[in-house]
Amino acid sequence: MSRRILTLSLLLVLITAGGIGAQGRVRDEFVVGMGSYGVELHPYKTIYSHDMQALNALYEGLFSYDPETMDPVRAHAESFTKSADGKTWTFSLRPDLRWSDGSPITAGDYVESWRYLLAPATGAEFAVFFDIIKGARDYRTGKSKDPSSVAIRAEGERSLIVELEAPTAYFTRLLCHMSFVPVHASLRGKDSWEPSAVLSSGPYRLVSMSDSEMLLEKNSRYWDAGSVAIASLRFLFLESEAEATSRYNDGEIHWLMDMADTESLASLDDIQYAPSFGTGYYFWNASKRPWSDARVRRALALLIPWEKIRTEDKYYAPTSRLIYPFSGYVSPGGIEKADLQEAQRLLAAAGYRDPAKLPGALLILPDTPTHNANAAIIAEAWAALGIATELRHPGPDDNIRELRKQGFSLSFTSWIGDFADPAAFLLMWTSDSSLNEASYKSKEYDELVRRSSSEDGSARMASLARAEAKLLADAAVLPVYHSLSFDVIDTGFIKGWYINPMDVHPFKALSFGTPKARPLVARTTGEKK
Repeated sequence: MSRRILTLSLLLVLITAGGIGAQGRVRDEFVVGMGSYGVELHPYKTIYSHDMQALNALYEGLFSYDPETMDPVRAHAESFTKSADGKTWTFSLRPDLRWSDGSPITAGDYVESWRYLLAPATGAEFAVFFDIIKGARDYRTGKSKDPSSVAIRAEGERSLIVELEAPTAYFTRLLCHMSFVPVHASLRGKDSWEPSAVLSSGPYRLVSMSDSEMLLEKNSRYWDAGSVAIASLRFLFLESEAEATSRYNDGEIHWLMDMADTESLASLDDIQYAPSFGTGYYFWNASKRPWSDARVRRALALLIPWEKIRTEDKYYAPTSRLIYPFSGYVSPGGIEKADLQEAQRLLAAAGYRDPAKLPGALLILPDTPTHNANAAIIAEAWAALGIATELRHPGPDDNIRELRKQGFSLSFTSWIGDFADPAAFLLMWTSDSSLNEASYKSKEYDELVRRSSSEDGSARMASLARAEAKLLADAAVLPVYHSLSFDVIDTGFIKGWYINPMDVHPFKALSFGTPKARPLVARTTGEKK
């Protein structure tokens, strides 16, 4: 046998034996391919799902997600108890909790971190999620200046006590969210974090970060390090779907998180998709007249032929509902078809008997064929009554949220629920929510959401459904589709990765299995046995 044939045989033995991963990568590093937007390292400063995916490797809180069911599982919390009235929760922290530098993680770290998150100067996107804690809303909105007014306290290094406004059945689910993780004292108060300064509380620690990639390695100080199977994670920030797919086909990438060229994908069986707890929707800028008037918003929405927008050839699950239906919650429907007569009545009541006197509407939408086609349908419907529209796209280097701050009438976004409850969608639309990009304001809506926080069971779900109905009736939000999660990964090779409605996949749960066989092509120069 020639040396070339012998070398090839040894390579095949290594692959079969598991010494080398799919297509030749050593199996101590898991590689993720994602878009070129990078990762925000500050867990209180992001709302994006790709950030959350990466950050669940770096940070951990009291609870984390079961990778398959998304049920909460105890993480930093070794145990917990509730008072008889369900309002006071006492969490006992594990005795061996350490930051990645070896210093202890204490109950005081949780108290100071949550106070830092709630401080108005921090501008934390998800601060509204803390409103179920007594005193949190007043402190985050500036009504109270005293951080100790928030009902969280430490007793010793391991006991964290939290007092809620009302019994909250979903509290442990909420605690899985990234906004509830602690941050190190050296980082509190800093607006931007240098990668070299980041200290982690989770299964991995940050080694390096550049414009092209981020490298994490197993955190030896993590309390459950023995359960972490993969030694390192590498995130590649890629511009091209074709490049990402080619590198996946070659085995260099194990998981394509949000980009793939399906036509060139070697194995279509690796495509993982399912309905997710998310919704894509249009929303108005309700901070400016005339769009601040619910009658005007609803009237213009009633001019749109929704059957031409919410189509199955455009979307997997078109919908007029904001919240994906699940057991125990009945989501009300929104506007489903045009009604010219009702639209004209509403406009007249709002002082626009002649609709042409409305100012032109500025639409800020992503530059895609589907969005452009929908914009044309909307513009045509409004033009029939003399209402002008302007369509503007963010440039390749623009952040669409920053562009909206310069002014807009109607825009589009998608939202994935961060915990399995209607409140994951509805809390963000309260008048004082930092997530309320539409600046929607309704006393009735606010009261329904607040009332729900003191209710339980079916009564709570009924109040939340009424709040959703109000939001949709006011046309502040115009749902288009329920989201479809899309990932590319060989779940036979990568163990512990499961399809779930939240599209959350804890890296701690992942391990390498046996890769599927792929075509192997050997080129020779005519060498013979």
